[in-house]
Amino acid sequence: MARENVSIPCGRISLEGILRVPDGARGPAPAGVICHPHPLFGGSMHNNVTEALADALSARGMATLLFNFRGTGRSGGFHGGGISELDDVTSALDFVSGLAEVDAARMLVAGYSFGCWVGLKAASQDPRPKVLIGVSPPLSMYDFGFLRKETRPKLLITGDMDFVCPSSSFLSLVDEIPEPKHGVVLSATDHFHMGRETELTDEVIRFLEEFPGWRPVQTE
Repeated sequence: MARENVSIPCGRISLEGILRVPDGARGPAPAGVICHPHPLFGGSMHNNVTEALADALSARGMATLLFNFRGTGRSGGFHGGGISELDDVTSALDFVSGLAEVDAARMLVAGYSFGCWVGLKAASQDPRPKVLIGVSPPLSMYDFGFLRKETRPKLLITGDMDFVCPSSSFLSLVDEIPEPKHGVVLSATDHFHMGRETELTDEVIRFLEEFPGWRPVQTE
């Protein structure tokens, strides 16, 4: 798996990212754009959840892009409260979809916490992502009503001890959004998923295996 530090054009600024593409893939690979938690609370692309997602997807032969939202790490600009960050996600999708190694018809967006809200909201306004994955949606902080009209495959995951995603609110949201969907509440798991990354990524892989276009890529 080739790993490369990349600079992602985003209007007048650029975003710092880490791109991984599969070696020896027979044809363009599916790809995942992964969005990190709140930068004002220490979130960045170097996070246990986002890195676990990237590792799991890469191990399945997918290209992955981790990137820092504006004002985080070496990314330009300033934090935009989740509004300007929508453009960051769109720019990340632009970047990935333009790669020869990527099948632009098989892209997904995955986000954790703040990145779940921004990533899925941006994806709801963009037809290119074909699968949406949200980890620990901060339902006590942001409105996820946009998912009630979302008909693409959706996986939402939280923990039963998540302080920003009460299980009752989570289950209500899952019940209200259209199929195809899957909601998972991990037991003995809080918002940070420390030590529970394998259980989390196992759920992601199981979900993707339900869709033929997202099964592992063959390599030479």
